[in-house]
Amino acid sequence: MKDMKRLFGYMGPYKKDMILGALFVMIETGFELFIPIMISNLIDIGVANHDVNYIYVKGVQMALLALGALVTGLLYAHFSAKASYGWGAEIRKAEYARVQQYAFSNLDHFVTSSLITRMTTDVNVLQNMIISGFRPITRGPSLLIMGIGLSFYMNPKLAFVFVVCTPILAIILFVIVRKVAPMYTRLQSIMDRLNQVVQENLIAIRAVKAFVRDEYEEDKFEEVNHDMAKSSETTFHYAVLNLPAFQEIMYTTIVMILWFGGNMILKSELAVGNLTGFLSYKIFRRKPRHI
Repeated sequence: MKDMKRLFGYMGPYKKDMILGALFVMIETGFELFIPIMISNLIDIGVANHDVNYIYVKGVQMALLALGALVTGLLYAHFSAKASYGWGAEIRKAEYARVQQYAFSNLDHFVTSSLITRMTTDVNVLQNMIISGFRPITRGPSLLIMGIGLSFYMNPKLAFVFVVCTPILAIILFVIVRKVAPMYTRLQSIMDRLNQVVQENLIAIRAVKAFVRDEYEEDKFEEVNHDMAKSSETTFHYAVLNLPAFQEIMYTTIVMILWFGGNMILKSELAVGNLTGFLSYKIFRRKPRHI
């Protein structure tokens, strides 16, 4: 956490773009979450009363909400890309300047391939975190808070299904992340070793051929390449568990909503449109990316 706070310190003039990106994501989420309420009213009022004009009005309102979500989504993409690539450039500049200030004793602690990896691959990972990860990180809590709030507005009794299932999903994902995080650290160190072996071999390729050390270099590369493959397999074996865990909770929630909602409809405690709106909120919960 301390390291991430230090890295975000290099955001500099791009903080405004980051904030605007987060703001547009929340606005987009709000637009999308009001659509199920419109659907609920359209079914319970417009369709039930055969009011064609009401159906047209709600249809136009839903189209405007969808258009607003599209526009705010495009604006988020613009500002997040600007913040991401600008942040990456600032980090590279700071890293390069720091390396130039190192004494020889400092440089002896770092392998050249490791320094190159930090300025290229690692910075690209941070940029991708903003491009691909910032949206779900911002959208997730907004969707959760606003979605549960609006579901309680529609029907408090049925909304307790979300209250029960959401903490279970959060606990499962927390356990998976806690298990996988150290594996990514080890994977990064193995990647540094792989880059080092490749770099040393390419730089000294003439000496390797002159002293007929081809097989030795191939064995050395094979060893680190095997470690890389094995570590990657183990890491992603656990990382992909987040998707089936999410799907299990999602489908369980859908079944519970249909079961309790269907019984409430039979008892005239819930309208069909409200049940449709609840199912729409469940659909809006997008599938998570792999950790």
